[in-house]
Amino acid sequence: MTIWQRIRQIVIGLVLLPAGILLMMFGGEVYPLIIGLYSLALEIYGVRKVWYFFRMARYMTGGRRILYRGILAFDFGIFAGSLVRVPQIYILLYLTGTMAFSGLVDILRARESREIEGPWKMKTFQGATEIGVAVLCVLFLRSTDYVVDIFAMGLIFSAVMRILSAFRRTPVIMID
Repeated sequence: MTIWQRIRQIVIGLVLLPAGILLMMFGGEVYPLIIGLYSLALEIYGVRKVWYFFRMARYMTGGRRILYRGILAFDFGIFAGSLVRVPQIYILLYLTGTMAFSGLVDILRARESREIEGPWKMKTFQGATEIGVAVLCVLFLRSTDYVVDIFAMGLIFSAVMRILSAFRRTPVIMID
């Protein structure tokens, strides 16, 4: 992990931590703020990827994939921004689905890391926990207060894991 990737992980963790705490303290009153931050982050990511495609990745192998990823992220950002005026249960379902997908990606990355004999246990634990939080949110869907608290604890957990992984020493793996 490069120094910029470490800084990025710390910043994301430091944004997720207060979001989880605010969600736990104020419940439904901070939904527009959290959705706004999430939407803005996806839109910025999408614009960065599209900009990167036009500046450098146009002629690279897999460059179109970067373009598609950027367009898709920007589209999801716009969609997330449109959820501000929707009932809270749908917002929770969207955020829970996002957390479950993030957990699945973490598990797949850990599996790939395991195949090349890299560190994989922490990512597997983080992915399984995020999927578990998403499943708990769906199970307690009738009580939005429980779901908000479970999701907030999941956000706090994800923030702490991101910060811890940024400080973890990772060996450089050479692929022959």
